[in-house]
Formats: sequence, structure tokens, C-alpha cells
Amino acid sequence: MPGPDRRQPGTPARCFGARATDYDRRADLQRHAAARLAGLLVETESLPRRGLVAEIGCGTGLLTELLAPGLAAGQWLATDIAPEMLAACRAKLGGLTRLSFAVLDGERPVFAKRPAAIVSNMALQWLGDPPAAVARLARQASLLAFSLPLAGSFPEWEQAFAAMGRTSGLRPMPTEAAVREALASAGAGIAVWETEELCRFFPNPRRFVESFRNIGADSPRPGYRPAPIKPLLRRFANGLEVTVRILYCIARGKRK
Repeated sequence: MPGPDRRQPGTPARCFGARATDYDRRADLQRHAAARLAGLLVETESLPRRGLVAEIGCGTGLLTELLAPGLAAGQWLATDIAPEMLAACRAKLGGLTRLSFAVLDGERPVFAKRPAAIVSNMALQWLGDPPAAVARLARQASLLAFSLPLAGSFPEWEQAFAAMGRTSGLRPMPTEAAVREALASAGAGIAVWETEELCRFFPNPRRFVESFRNIGADSPRPGYRPAPIKPLLRRFANGLEVTVRILYCIARGKRK
């Protein structure tokens, strides 16, 4: 049976696609993570010198523009499920001779040829089962490098909802243990494992919510029903500081 249509209204693909024109200007967290992941790949000289590097969830090309121009040989394939995001990436970087583009669902990607490496920046958390997706990707390439937010992110927001007897609309994020187990199940060895905690301040809860909506990252967890947030406005009348935990991982799979 075919899987769910991830292009339906309210899905991440549609939400991100609708914000493609503003994404580059507003995606500060994603830009930060792209710079750190790219730095780790360069520092460790992990990217293969030849073969195909496939990027899952390229968005407007925040990671692509940092790494694809430096390819000495081989090819870079930028993919995204949202055609609008891919078009924005192509408009910005389409002049690079070693770069190609494809609309692709990262949930179960099919490549014309086996990639030498798969990379992804702040995208895998949007898949139906992120740890399972990590395992599948690790089996498809000799190297998998990614960043994603971890469980325990935004605890200040979650605690405020818990105090009201409710659950927030934020999607659940994978735990470190689940990601490690996924890589182990795929026979991948961890070369780099780094976690980072970032604190971000917002003058009020609405600005925090808008930080997701402005880049299209506002597709809620399944089954979420919005409710008034007046108690949150009172609780955070003097501003809201939230913490996000980001994992950066470079894993080496079995050669085939």
C-alpha cells in the first residue's frame, strides 16, 4: 500500500514550501547548525573525494552552499520533499557544475546509484520515525552525517503547558539513545557525536510561536488541537528563554 501523502495541507512539506521565500532570512537556528555540521565534516575530512553526496532536506541550501562548492570531484545531489524549497536552492546555487537537484521524500529515498555519503541538516526530525530513518539512511551509504534537535529541547515551553494540564503542539523529538541504537542496528560506527545546547530569548510567547511559523516549521504533532494560550502570555509576560538541544553526528557504515 502507498504511504501517506506528505504533500497534504498541514504537513511539513506544505508548511515549509509555503515559506520558501522567507526561509533564508529567518532560519537562524538552521543556519547555525549547518555551519557547525559543515565545520565538523571539514575538520574531520569526512566527505568522500569521489562519488555521490546526497543531501536529504536541503531546504534553500544552507548546508549545500557551505560544502558543495568545495567538492574536488564527484557530485552533490540536493533533495527536498518541498518543490518550492528545491526551487529556491536551485535559484541560489544552480550555477555549480557538480550540483544537481531532485524532489525526494527522505522517509524512504530511492537513489539512481548508491551514494558515497548522505548528509542532512535539521531535517530528519520531520520524518515519521526519525531513528528508523537514520538506520535506513546509514545502510544506504558509507558515511552519514546529520544534525537534528533532540528530545528535551524547549523544556521551558513544555513545562508551561504541563502546568496547565496540557501538552504542547511541538512534535516529539528523538532521544540520544534511540539514535545510537538506530546506528548500531545498521552496523554504523560513530566517528563524531557532539551535542550542543543553545538558549534563545523571545520577548513573548507569540514571537516564539512565530519563529516556527515564519520558516514553515509549524506543522504540529499528530492529533494536536489548538487552545487559548492566555495563561502562557501571563506566565511569560517578561519574555521567554528556551533551550534547544542539537545533535551533530558523523557515522560510518559498512562498505558494500
